[in-house]
Amino acid sequence: MSGDIVSFRYEPSDKVKPIRTHSILILNSKYPKTLKNGERKFYINALKLEESNRKIFKDKRDAWLLLKRMGWITIRSLEDEIYSVKLDPKYIGPLGAKETLYKMLMTTPVGKKAEYRTYSWESAKASAVFYEPIKLPKDKIKMLMEQREGKWMDKNGHWRDLKGRFVQPPIE
Repeated sequence: MSGDIVSFRYEPSDKVKPIRTHSILILNSKYPKTLKNGERKFYINALKLEESNRKIFKDKRDAWLLLKRMGWITIRSLEDEIYSVKLDPKYIGPLGAKETLYKMLMTTPVGKKAEYRTYSWESAKASAVFYEPIKLPKDKIKMLMEQREGKWMDKNGHWRDLKGRFVQPPIE
């Protein structure tokens, strides 16, 4: 799905190159494209986050900024550090992410670091796909946990619920 962070082994079209594990943020999970010969194929459009343990974003804050610019970050599994992004609706079309998302990302310093990639859907589906853990700043993870509990701290240091009412602070 769009916004999931996954990894899979992908064989490049150039058979001389080795098979590598790619960790990506999916933008379009099955994008149709008609080739010059009239044949229609499907592709996965994504932002590469890591390739065979070579990180694109060395700083955790850069990864956070990129994900936050795209939408709402949610926790899939806290203990496994697995997150996903609910892409902002203004960037979503019937086939997944729109071109406006790519243009917006390329205007930001952190977005310029992102590596946009397209993968053959047929090749990718032949491989096992796993949710991929990523490292985010500890203070941001704490904030995500508070949001998950439905509590947040206002600028005066008071805890509130999602309707803005005062509540007891979460248990540490």
